[in-house]
Amino acid sequence: MKLPIKERAFTTGMVILATIVVLVLAALQYRWSNQVSEATSIRLADSLQMSMVNWHLDFFRDFSEICIAMNADSDVTKPDDRNEYAHRFALWEKSTAHPDLVSNVYLMEFKEDRDPEVYRLDSHTTHFEPAKLTLDISPLLQELRQGGSRAASQGPSGPVNEMQNSLSQANDREFADRFYPGGPLAGWQFETSIPALVRSIPNIDTAAMEGGNTSHHGTQWIVMVLDEKTVQDQLLPDLSQRYFRGTEGLDYQVAVVARSKPEHLLYTSDSGFGEQEVTDADGTMDIFGRLQNGGTGSPIHIFQTPSENKGPAASVGITWFPLLRLNGDEQDWRLVVRHRRGGALGAFVADSRRRDLAIGFGMLFLLVISIAILIITSMRAQRLAKLQMDFVTAVSHELRTPLTVISSAAENIAHGVVEGKSQLEQYGTVIGNQARKLFDMVEQILLFAAIREGHQRYNLRPIEVAEILDAALSSTAGLVRTARFQVEQEIEPNLPQILGDLSALSQCLQNLITNALKYGSEQRWIGIQARLAEHGLHGREIQISVSDRGIGIDSGELPHIFEPFYRSPSVMAAQIHGTGLGLPLAKSIVEAMKGRLTVRSAPGHGSTFTLHLPLTENAVRHSETNAGETVSSSSSASTL
Repeated sequence: MKLPIKERAFTTGMVILATIVVLVLAALQYRWSNQVSEATSIRLADSLQMSMVNWHLDFFRDFSEICIAMNADSDVTKPDDRNEYAHRFALWEKSTAHPDLVSNVYLMEFKEDRDPEVYRLDSHTTHFEPAKLTLDISPLLQELRQGGSRAASQGPSGPVNEMQNSLSQANDREFADRFYPGGPLAGWQFETSIPALVRSIPNIDTAAMEGGNTSHHGTQWIVMVLDEKTVQDQLLPDLSQRYFRGTEGLDYQVAVVARSKPEHLLYTSDSGFGEQEVTDADGTMDIFGRLQNGGTGSPIHIFQTPSENKGPAASVGITWFPLLRLNGDEQDWRLVVRHRRGGALGAFVADSRRRDLAIGFGMLFLLVISIAILIITSMRAQRLAKLQMDFVTAVSHELRTPLTVISSAAENIAHGVVEGKSQLEQYGTVIGNQARKLFDMVEQILLFAAIREGHQRYNLRPIEVAEILDAALSSTAGLVRTARFQVEQEIEPNLPQILGDLSALSQCLQNLITNALKYGSEQRWIGIQARLAEHGLHGREIQISVSDRGIGIDSGELPHIFEPFYRSPSVMAAQIHGTGLGLPLAKSIVEAMKGRLTVRSAPGHGSTFTLHLPLTENAVRHSETNAGETVSSSSSASTL
């Protein structure tokens, strides 16, 4: 049943409005998700950048403590002066968190035309003793010897040596000046290949200075050889835990790679990470500030802020520990970090964005489904309300006719219009028929209410098909006779029994016969057929059909004819009275008997309603002798 034009227009408008709202919300959700993802990327990049900067500061702070502790502004030509360094080193060991960070301490003195003198700090005697260099730092001895020779040849007017002059720039001292006023770190340099901290100390002839003629006798060096295992196993893991740790462990994979040829992995937080070049790193930092291939910008590179363009602002003011050698960026160490969850941080943010979009669009989808259900429910409620109003109107009309007849007959009897016994009997018959009609209508409404509430109970037992037909035809005989209809029956003999309630199935069949009487048109013919079907929906079944040659039913209305209170517009236009409960009741009853009700119809050619009733398990034919014979009250079966 279609809704009125105004209601359909309102519903259509609501659907369009809801669609527009959902589309706008989807667009806003997509835009906001992009903005949130961008802000998250920037926030994570800034956080990662600050973590790397703080990691860098603490990394050099550990080395700076050594440099500060070992500063001694006196010449070291005398044993007592050399022991000043031993004393300072002992004090540093007692105060530091990593006393094993330094494995050996050397003092080296280079003089003109002499072999270098090398002294090593003995950990047992806590004094410097003459020693020979190990193979690991022999290349460093040659490098320092060349630096000492150049310094001696330049004289007092030159720098200590050319190498130190090239390294001790103002920005190299800026780090020390910022954290340690007075510049106590000036002159210290880092040798990555060993690794070691190195500082040159000029050896000045004090006797010559008293005569006013300062002469340069040579150069002394202090070399602090770092323990690489302590750096790998203690210092770097501690720094990683300090600055890259989350609630469930490290949030980032961390590696420190010495960029020698070949590259050497100093530390990794995860097995395998950093062994090969990491192409999807979230952040990298040249620890000693040497940009790769002599580039410009910041030594820190974050995935959101490429250093060659603008670089992280937080790293602009940071100075970097000077390297001893300037022969290429392969001397530097590199810090590499990558987000642990979802690979690179950019991929993690993208996955988070896709997940947020999926959740957001899922919520919108649920909203669309909710709106659709609300609209459908509203339409069904409107439709049901209209059907109920139509039902009230139909029942009112159905009640008015018999009540009018009964009221008129009662008035005629009361006013003496009725004379004689025969006329009185005639009036009594009319009143009885109309009262029975009222009774049937009330019973039908009560039965429908009981079925809808689930209160109807059936007395199921094996019954004969003939019993059902006889009960239904007996109850409708008066209506058939009054309407002057012809009833043709075609019933197979010896049909098996079915399991059902005789009264309910009789009522069901009565409704179908009454329906045929209403819509049978001028043909005034009803056909009743009962037969055994071997291949029904549930196997063998009994099929009882009621046919008419009336107005028929349009195909668009067939899905609705079994709905309560429904009456087609063509029926209402023809002013055919009814309540719209007959077919729904028939369908409910037969389904309660584990059967079904079907219909075949075409406009202008009538309709056929068929009850499909399953057989009892032990149903047998009453007689095999009459199999195949057909008993009928007329010579032809009803067809559409």
